[in-house]
Amino acid sequence: MEPLSPAKRLTVIASVAVLTATAGIVAYQDYSRQPLSRLMRAGLPLLDLTVKLRDSANNDLDASTSLVGSNDEVPNGDDHCPALTGGDVGSATAVDVTVQRPADCPKQAAWYVKKHPVAFTLHFNQGEAFLNWWDTQAQVQGMIENRFVQGLFFGLLQSLKVKAEQLNLQGLQGEFLAQLLRDAVAANAELHYDMAHASQGWVISYSRSNSQFADQAMPALAGVLATSGYRIAKMPEPILETRIGLQKLFFTQFRERIYLAQSLETLLNVIDSVAPKTRHSDAPLSLTLRTEAFVDHLLPVLAGSPTYSLQWDFALKDGQLGTLNLPASPWQKQLHDQLFEGVLASIPHDAFAGAAASLSLSPELTIDDWRTLANEGPSANPPSSEPAGVGLVWDFTADSPAGAVGIIIANPTQPQASAAYSQYLSKPELGAECAGGSLFLAASSESLLTRMKDACNKQSLSPLDWQRGAEKQRWQSAQLTAFVNPGAAIRELFLAGGAGNRQEANEFAPRWQQDYEAAKVAMRQQGDKLFGSLPILSYAGRVTNTDAITLEGRPISQGELQ
Repeated sequence: MEPLSPAKRLTVIASVAVLTATAGIVAYQDYSRQPLSRLMRAGLPLLDLTVKLRDSANNDLDASTSLVGSNDEVPNGDDHCPALTGGDVGSATAVDVTVQRPADCPKQAAWYVKKHPVAFTLHFNQGEAFLNWWDTQAQVQGMIENRFVQGLFFGLLQSLKVKAEQLNLQGLQGEFLAQLLRDAVAANAELHYDMAHASQGWVISYSRSNSQFADQAMPALAGVLATSGYRIAKMPEPILETRIGLQKLFFTQFRERIYLAQSLETLLNVIDSVAPKTRHSDAPLSLTLRTEAFVDHLLPVLAGSPTYSLQWDFALKDGQLGTLNLPASPWQKQLHDQLFEGVLASIPHDAFAGAAASLSLSPELTIDDWRTLANEGPSANPPSSEPAGVGLVWDFTADSPAGAVGIIIANPTQPQASAAYSQYLSKPELGAECAGGSLFLAASSESLLTRMKDACNKQSLSPLDWQRGAEKQRWQSAQLTAFVNPGAAIRELFLAGGAGNRQEANEFAPRWQQDYEAAKVAMRQQGDKLFGSLPILSYAGRVTNTDAITLEGRPISQGELQ
């Protein structure tokens, strides 16, 4: 055999190297894209769960159509192997570690999950566009660097700084969790909040096939970082648990999407309750709020459906807000052509949220009328030509730190109708009339009722006074209006528990008390600066067709309220 020349030998060596590298890349991609069950390390502790679904009153629910729940009997225990339970059971959210079980006992547990509509979902329709906007917003970066935010989200922010090198993840560099979340946003992410599970109610899901980082992240999470896992009969993949820095994470793959959650119960409720969107809005960012998470029995009557979702589309452009979109419902046909101005004038300008619609609520409704409304929904007869209006105010007040609700009803054709509306109040003293009796006001707290009366009597401002009245014409010509002031709500939420109350600490007070009060003052100043920079989201519009309602949005700077 003729020996190869040096040039030919180099060609052969190069070809072998290329083929070897290609085979290695293909093998790695095949490995990294495998399901979690093949990526997790051998010997990882796994617990088989029988998931039982319950409503908010702890009544068992039928799980025959559930994606995660089961109607099977829970595993029975005995003296040798006590039964294991966890999830939404009283104050417990994990298996009781004090229960001693021998090593030969079956790894089974009953896990209870509170089934509740997921309050809202943030859709990253154009993830890259959102990230570009996020990175170039000096105000957003300033908010993150605010000491109040740094202290409030200390655990999460510290976990975002944990580097892959600190986690001993070979081949990865930089802040692991931060890379994972940014990659998720760019891969059609959906961020859900399940208010039934409070501070542990956040879940983010994203498309694995659209992810650029999943090939590295999933083997790292499942094969290195996972400390335990759970198996559920209806789910093809296990749910694995890990901790990154101070942040505990539960993750799984379900129907080609990766789910990351703060609690196992929230993860199961989201998977069982929310199907990922197949059609996305043209806006870079959308927020879906499900009213059935807050209101139950009224929805089938007014909306003709047990569900009714509002969608906010955010343009993410300077000076532009986006739109508020409402689905078609029977109540839209009852909107009068003009909204009674007094309803708008009775909403405090600095409330957390408010809404008004040109609907009429007669004071002469009998029991039979209410029964007909409950069974048949709104009347099919067209409304009259007179102005009408019903308003709703949601606010946080000193006597109702958890939130107070106010209602405004206009009845200009019958100015002495307040007594008829008062009969529906359990506390008649929380009702009042205004504008010569053409408006009836009611609230769940005395302070909110006082604020509404002051606005109605022009002793304080309303949304009609925003920007020195520049918004007045837009709101007066609308049939539907709404606004949300996120700064007002967040301030009350985060400064609750005494942080917002100033106590005098004179020079004779103990040093620790003086330091404590000084720290509270500094925190209030940081909070006021942060919350005051958030704009009010204002929407107004008219019904142009029977298919849906689109309200144009406009940001209102809190520095331009008057």
